Amino acid sequence: MRTLIMIAAFYFLSPLHANTNTQLTYSVSGSGSYYPYYTHDPEQPGILPEVVTAILDTANIEGTNLLLPAKRTVLYLETGKIDFDLISPSWLNDQQRNDPRFIYSDAILSVDEYIVSTKKLSFEPKLRGVEVGTVRGYYYHDDIHFERIDFNSEKELLQALAKGRIDLAIIGDLPAIYWAKELNIPIYLNSVHSQGEMHMRLQAKHKKLLPVINQAIKTLHQQAFFKTITQRYVQSIPSAGTLGH
Repeated sequence: MRTLIMIAAFYFLSPLHANTNTQLTYSVSGSGSYYPYYTHDPEQPGILPEVVTAILDTANIEGTNLLLPAKRTVLYLETGKIDFDLISPSWLNDQQRNDPRFIYSDAILSVDEYIVSTKKLSFEPKLRGVEVGTVRGYYYHDDIHFERIDFNSEKELLQALAKGRIDLAIIGDLPAIYWAKELNIPIYLNSVHSQGEMHMRLQAKHKKLLPVINQAIKTLHQQAFFKTITQRYVQSIPSAGTLGH
């Protein structure tokens, strides 16, 4: 009986440690100016490249990161040219979230987006029917309700705000604060636009890999790896309290 239990336990655990002999292709470069999530520094590549590398290494899966602009990342994922990306379901509308072509890992990182302006607003901004600065290729769960004014990156969004080309923009809090500091542009983080957690979004054909990926994510959470990596990158970014919030 003891032997049977040991065999059963080995059968259950072994896939989580086995060499999958699988190579996954992905893209986490975002707009290319997605600091601190992605940088162009090979020594400090950004939160997302380090996070993905750690997950794949822990899961014993090989991976290749393609440096793609956001719009092409979406196209490559939808056409099966890459195997996964990282995304927060809070960015997606219901149809996108429930697309049967994709499956989602367990949660990895918390991520917040804000409606950003350069002047303090005396009211909570409403987006319906107005022009809003956005990043080309990014998802916004409610963009059918406002007019997107697309720019190539978070950096360009801040520059457009400073020049008065747009009055409002939707930007992740960390990239917004970083570029505001770098460009010396005063900004205010108004109301939250989306609040959620990043997950790995995989092609559904890789469903068999999900248990080992989720186990790797769980292990790294237990080791406080994600928290440590994030803190290392954000320590040079001023807190939101130094800006309008």
